[in-house]
Amino acid sequence: MAYTKATRNIQTTQPRTVNGSGTADVQLAIGTPDGNYLCQSVKPYTDKSSIILDVNNNDAFITLSSFSKNLGALTVHNAKVIVIKNVGITALELSIMHPDWRNDGGADKASDTTTDVINSVDMNVENTAGEETKWRWVTTLLPVGEFIYLPTARIIGYSPYNESSDEAHESAAYAPAGQVSIEPKDIASGAEIIPIHLYSGTTYGSGADLQVTEDMAIDATTIATDDGDWFEVGDLIAIGTEIMEVESISTNTLTVKRGLLGSTAAAHSDDDDLNFFIGNENLAFDNGRCMTDQNGNFSQRGAFFNYGRTADKKIKGIIPGSVAIGPFYQNGHLDWGLQNIKASDNTGLAASTTYTFTIVVDDFQANGWGATGEEVAIAFTTDASDTTWAGSGNAVLPKIQAVFDTQFYTTSSGLANKKVTIGLRNGDVRVTSHSHHSGTIVGMGNTTGTTPFGVGRFPAKDGSSIPILKGTPTGSVLNDAAVTIVYGPKSTLQKETIDDPVSGKVIQNTNAFLIDDGNGNLTHNGSVVGSVDYSKGHCSFSHLANSEFKVYAQTLSAHAGGVSYVSNAENSIKEIKARSVNAKQDGKVELLLLG
Repeated sequence: MAYTKATRNIQTTQPRTVNGSGTADVQLAIGTPDGNYLCQSVKPYTDKSSIILDVNNNDAFITLSSFSKNLGALTVHNAKVIVIKNVGITALELSIMHPDWRNDGGADKASDTTTDVINSVDMNVENTAGEETKWRWVTTLLPVGEFIYLPTARIIGYSPYNESSDEAHESAAYAPAGQVSIEPKDIASGAEIIPIHLYSGTTYGSGADLQVTEDMAIDATTIATDDGDWFEVGDLIAIGTEIMEVESISTNTLTVKRGLLGSTAAAHSDDDDLNFFIGNENLAFDNGRCMTDQNGNFSQRGAFFNYGRTADKKIKGIIPGSVAIGPFYQNGHLDWGLQNIKASDNTGLAASTTYTFTIVVDDFQANGWGATGEEVAIAFTTDASDTTWAGSGNAVLPKIQAVFDTQFYTTSSGLANKKVTIGLRNGDVRVTSHSHHSGTIVGMGNTTGTTPFGVGRFPAKDGSSIPILKGTPTGSVLNDAAVTIVYGPKSTLQKETIDDPVSGKVIQNTNAFLIDDGNGNLTHNGSVVGSVDYSKGHCSFSHLANSEFKVYAQTLSAHAGGVSYVSNAENSIKEIKARSVNAKQDGKVELLLLG
């Protein structure tokens, strides 16, 4: 005979060094003749509430917990462990009260605001009119010895816009107007300082500008604004080109720290526009690209790339688990077009001779050398005895690499802070830029000095001294060495989907993304590499160096942000109640809340 045996083991530990905090080890083990099934979750907590209570047969139930921020409530804000157990000798009836939401987009989901709203309706019109409520009740029976475990208090109802067959089921974590799928470089034409626009209609950020409401002196530490609800403590904002940090908020007045990220404090005037700074705070404010730094670090503290804020603080923030950062741009390179080259092969260059070529990295110059002054002459002197490609540390390619490395630290160089490598790849020579942004590209040519091209096994040259490489010549006059550059392929985004070679199916290229685990962590291939604040939209991570990327997220829906107690925007359990179902025997219930 088949059977199922379930055991419950929930442990909490409290480290002596942290007052009132601990770790909850939640385990559910199910044993059957076919084997065992184990679920386990380990969660840190700082707040705890527990109660064991007798309950009678009262039809109105007895309240175990009312969820709120009120310090007098027997509850835990944002509970992430909820255990309700029947520890009596008769069955219980549980009642869980929660809010109901719906999409406000109309039957076609393309009109009105297309966001989510509280669904306040009259649930019992047979009684009397005017009894609209946003609250719903779910009840269940709990036999003796049984328990219910919930990993979150974020439980709501979600009703379809209408009852037609194609509208009977909708997601409470999706709203058309709140869908984010964009490259930061495409926000406000690539600017890192983005004007804050009030939400209007079906398009996010389509309303009026948010502005300063009075003059601001150069040494002032407060800003009077149209609407303080758009901001969060810790935000990086801008007026003009001055970057500031929001330290506190009092209604519509912001207290700020001035002149950050290399910007200069300045006086500002009434009706100046307010902006979010969505660039990387690890770089100068006028870096020109929203990208990671040289170490791959990124930190953004505006709204989530300008998304996820609302004027009334309802449905604000990011849907936990919805963030994906990526794909990232790949690095750029230029292959020379050689074949069967080995490290020990001789280059054919003369010993103890200085050769020169010119390179430009991460800057496309359509009109040739001198268009922006980023080109760099690379002069290297061959060794007296080793003129191989890479047979020793004194060989030709290591000599060129040493010049690249020196230019990295030369502030006046067009290669300053640009990591460039040269090496053998599949029998060819490849020059690679290790940046990963939309402008990553490598170009080479000749302008001065003795050219190595056309010598020995180096690539030949076209005309006077244009190297024939595996790229595209670009310049105002082709075949004129003074203006022509040969460029390799420009950087592109990694593929979002790939073909599975085993199944032949098109699958997500998970290696191209940082994935949000729903617990505030950004992960890459299973390792935590960053974090995201669902309420504020702030995020930080570490990945590829000097990289631009795409961002995905969901906002403006019922599950957005953190736990909300804003009126008509509640998004979690309101109450948990219990009663005995036996008229002659009281019940006993145990409730544990950790958060």
